[in-house]
Amino acid sequence: METTFVETEKIKAHPMEGVLDIEPGTTAYPIVERQTTNIADTTTEAYDNKDTEIEGQFQEVYDAAMDAFDTQMGTSDDVEGRYQARNGEVAVQFLSTALAAAKEKSNVKQHKDKLSIARGKLTGAGVTNNNLIVADRNDILKALAGE
Repeated sequence: METTFVETEKIKAHPMEGVLDIEPGTTAYPIVERQTTNIADTTTEAYDNKDTEIEGQFQEVYDAAMDAFDTQMGTSDDVEGRYQARNGEVAVQFLSTALAAAKEKSNVKQHKDKLSIARGKLTGAGVTNNNLIVADRNDILKALAGE
């Protein structure tokens, strides 16, 4: 998975504009936006519609958590110093939520892989039968020749 970021500038009011006699609403803030990501490939043919729906829900939770993390970290510059630590703790909780969603998607794939391996074993693929034949070489050659 590759995550891409786009940096843009947003103009908004800053509390210091009034103190420094700067025209209100003219401060430019750099905003880094995360592009939509996909944390798992759901093109496996073993997936049915319900699996795709579950994958979509995990992806939705992951994206929401990462967006909330970005927003939380973006507002940390505007927060008073004594509240920045708590702001960081909340941001880490959003990261934990995103990690949990990614882990659950991994678990779903892992269980699907185990089931596909088990199905292959149940169909008889790779079954070896060892039969003991008691005969001499001439008897086997006659049997193969069809006599």
